[in-house]
This record gives sequence, structure tokens and C-alpha cells, in this order.
Amino acid sequence: MYSPDGSMHGFVNHTLSYFNVSHFQNGTAPLEPFHLGFHVDICRYKDYREPPWSATPYEISKEFWAVLAARLAFVIVFQNVVMLMSDIVDWIIPDIPKDISLQIHKEKILMMDLFMKEEQGKTRIEDSCKETSPSSLTRSRSVSHTACKNY
Repeated sequence: MYSPDGSMHGFVNHTLSYFNVSHFQNGTAPLEPFHLGFHVDICRYKDYREPPWSATPYEISKEFWAVLAARLAFVIVFQNVVMLMSDIVDWIIPDIPKDISLQIHKEKILMMDLFMKEEQGKTRIEDSCKETSPSSLTRSRSVSHTACKNY
């Protein structure tokens, strides 16, 4: 974006801000300004700030906000991709193995058959109790009559 040929040439220069060393506050300037052997007028530091010669010196530049927005977008997209991949893996890999799922299904069918047979037995006994005549109740108690009272 900041290189005419699309390479990384000029990237470091783009990420560094300018600072005029004459703008140091009192007592904060280097003790030995000629430590490098020559006089330094401008320093570079890692930040996205306006240069000292702009209308708003040392303010946060538009590039700062663009880089911050790109970083935030990357985090949001990356987080959503990770969540999507997690959901896909959850969908592909079942929580219950297939053989256990089949066994549970077979047990449910057996339980339903057992309940159905029990209900059929109850209805047969009730039907047989309804078919018995009142005259048979005066006789000695029969097995079917005792079964009718229990149900």
C-alpha cells in the first residue's frame, strides 16, 4: 500500500513517526547529545503520529485508526472462523458412538413392546370382567373375579 512496486520496501519507514529533538521538555533531553558523533535534529520512533511539521503535531494519525480497525477486524474474523470450525467438528463427530446409539434405540423398542403387551393384558382382563354376569358374583369367588377386583 505504501510502496510503489507493492513490495515491503518502505514499510518500516511508514510505521515510524518523527520527533523533533528540540521539542524535548526541560530535563528530558539526552545528557550527551553528541554521543553518536553528530548532531541529531529528528528522531524516529514506533508509532502512528503526525510529524512535527503538520498542522496537528504529534496527534494520532489516520493510519493509526486504519491499523487499529484492521487488527480488530482480523480478531473478529479469526474468532468467527474458529467458532465455525468448532461447530463443524461438533457436527461431524457425534457425541454418542453409533453402536451405543443403536443399542439405546433397540432398548427403547423393547420397552415400548413391553408396555404395549402390559396394556393389552390389562384391557383383556377388564374386558373379561365386563363380560362376567352378575349371577356369577353370587357363586364362590373365581380366579377371574379376583383378578377383576385387583385391576
